[in-house]
Amino acid sequence: MKIIVIIIAVAAFLYWLLILRPRTHFWKVARKHPDLAYTFFLSKDCWKLFEGRLPENYRSIVPKEDWAGPFQLSVPKIGHKNIHVFGKYPDFKQSQNEFLRKIK
Repeated sequence: MKIIVIIIAVAAFLYWLLILRPRTHFWKVARKHPDLAYTFFLSKDCWKLFEGRLPENYRSIVPKEDWAGPFQLSVPKIGHKNIHVFGKYPDFKQSQNEFLRKIK
């Protein structure tokens, strides 16, 4: 029984380390530079933005199997409006890395 608990704990840690941690790092940087992130998102086809509330039919526009999200960000240059951001699989991950390189 102990071995099963250890395996589950290791699997959870690896999931966090390899999947969740890089994603949260990107969004921390995006929150620190929301105006730059907003401009960057608009310049790339792998991102879809909705300002304000999500439309009721947003899943027909960004199907869950093709798009990650929604992620939220408050953008000062558009009057501190909240935006909802979706990233298209698999392209948005490369785009995240590009944004992080530009910020450094």
